[in-house]
Amino acid sequence: MLKADAPTLSSLVRDATERLSGAGVASGRWEAERLVAHALGVEWGDIWVRLREGAGKETAQRLDGFVERRAAGEPLAYILCSTIFYGREIAVGPGVLVPRPETETLVEAALELVADIADPRIVDVGCGSGAIAIAIAFERSGAEVWGTDISERALEWAELNVRSAGVDVRLVGGDLFDGVPASMKGSFDLVVSNPPYIADGFDLPPDVSAEPAQALFAGSNGADVLLRLVDHGVEWLNGSGALALEVGTPDQALFVAGALASWSEVSVRDDRAGRPRVVTARR
Repeated sequence: MLKADAPTLSSLVRDATERLSGAGVASGRWEAERLVAHALGVEWGDIWVRLREGAGKETAQRLDGFVERRAAGEPLAYILCSTIFYGREIAVGPGVLVPRPETETLVEAALELVADIADPRIVDVGCGSGAIAIAIAFERSGAEVWGTDISERALEWAELNVRSAGVDVRLVGGDLFDGVPASMKGSFDLVVSNPPYIADGFDLPPDVSAEPAQALFAGSNGADVLLRLVDHGVEWLNGSGALALEVGTPDQALFVAGALASWSEVSVRDDRAGRPRVVTARR
């Protein structure tokens, strides 16, 4: 239990850091600051000049609940109700995958693939929170952007984020391309996806395990959905259309690149940490 009568915000940060670090949270101090700011209802940066201020009992009690949830393994983004992706706030919570910084590499690759196309038509398959589709729509105002997901809960988060962002992204439900009108086959300039790519049974940290399994796991080697996208993506692309897929490991990148051997311009792009992250190809 955090000290409800902690005299200052600095004391709350210190106590929260100790508890989170004791629970195995690697970035305990940073997360403690974020949770204190959330308990106060202020921006994270605002607490740095307020650390000597007194902390009220209600703030301490709210923080105690947040720290308890985080120490139990709930994702930080779920507790904060949002995360930052490609410079924009994205609402997230139970039932949807938390977009991660490495996925920004997928957005960058997608934008490059359609850079020379006027008003491109793009579909984000398995859009989850809508983070990728929204980022693309912001960067390419003339693009026609679609997002699909098999999860109704994920689509609820995507709809919330699309409305909040004020961009035009058309969201449909269904497995892979099932929700997209059949008349659009062969018309897309780009199919982009961050699909589930973790092997079944892989041991994940508690906070990742709290995210929906359907968005994480994909068969014995994690490549089931990736291969389905390779097989079916071609049907939805026009004659010069491109495919951009996020992958999880170097071996998986090589495997997917091999599955795309009959395509042209096959390449693997590293994320900012130097790990193979995105496989791209063109028809």
